[in-house]
Amino acid sequence: MSAQHGSPASLLPARDSSRMAWVDAAKGMSILLVVAHHAVSFLHTSGLAPPAVVVANTALASMRMPLFFLVSGLFVAGPLAASWRTLLHKRVAFFLHLFVAWTVLRFAFFHTPAVAAVDPYVDDTDVGALALALVIPGSGMWFIYALALFAVIAKLVRGVPMSLQLGVAGVLSAVVGADLLHLESDVWARMARHLFFFLLGWHARTLVERVARAATALRVTAAAAACVACAAAAVVLGIRWIPGVALGLNVLAVTFGVLFAAWISRYRLGRPLVALGAQTLPVYLIHIFWIAVVMVGLQHVDVPPAAAYALPAVLAVGCTLLSLLTHRVLVAGGATWLFTLPSRLAYRAPAPVTA
Repeated sequence: MSAQHGSPASLLPARDSSRMAWVDAAKGMSILLVVAHHAVSFLHTSGLAPPAVVVANTALASMRMPLFFLVSGLFVAGPLAASWRTLLHKRVAFFLHLFVAWTVLRFAFFHTPAVAAVDPYVDDTDVGALALALVIPGSGMWFIYALALFAVIAKLVRGVPMSLQLGVAGVLSAVVGADLLHLESDVWARMARHLFFFLLGWHARTLVERVARAATALRVTAAAAACVACAAAAVVLGIRWIPGVALGLNVLAVTFGVLFAAWISRYRLGRPLVALGAQTLPVYLIHIFWIAVVMVGLQHVDVPPAAAYALPAVLAVGCTLLSLLTHRVLVAGGATWLFTLPSRLAYRAPAPVTA
């Protein structure tokens, strides 16, 4: 779809007829994990997240964003083949417009005293952070920023051999993942780690689709067991500092994510994930506001210890649904500019000259 004139619901501006249900299921999984991650961050700040929940949330980082970036790269070949002017308008300008608009909205919202009191990302919402947002993006909007940046990087290296692209990006991910290269911002470190998966999605689409087609319940179970075993071994042996270990865990987790998404998308149980995967953009942009509102209310509730274990899942589902509803209300009210590039900024290819 066109990022400007089609449905604004997907974080992938380009869709095509070869798109399969598992892709949306994978995106649906990823966005739920993102919402749950932010829910756990808010709960932890307020003392409502049990240690086991925090540990589980940290472990899921191996799959959460790497899978999102892999899927984002699967359909980037078309936009990269277009002219620089088209790419800069349809991907870079689109994502940067969203980044600026929602960064300002988040800044204003999180300066509400009641909301600021429960904010775990307070460093992102001061005046200095806002002024430097285009240089050091905040932790809440960095994915949108990365999609624009990665599109430019991929366009610049189109003529470079694929093996060299993936090799350099893989080494960068391995070094940063082992904490051997300290970047100025944690957000820049995340982007350095995840560029590899965006490029992998671009160059290895055929391989990724082959893995998806091979999904069975047995392979999903085996992949899950391998992820848990290897992650546990890395922690017990204390080897996560070795370059390549964190990257290897990411690759294992992403493989599981692809297999699981492909497997569950074949059944009725997976239909909600598939439907959600086609609407990830409004959820990504809006959910943090609803989590903050709910957390303001939870400050005055005596949450039973047992219920605290279920809160991240409840918040993830509830705030996802509220985000989708809010998106509908905003679009119906004419605020489409919050989710699309305004038409006056959109690039229109010149009409063909007819004889």
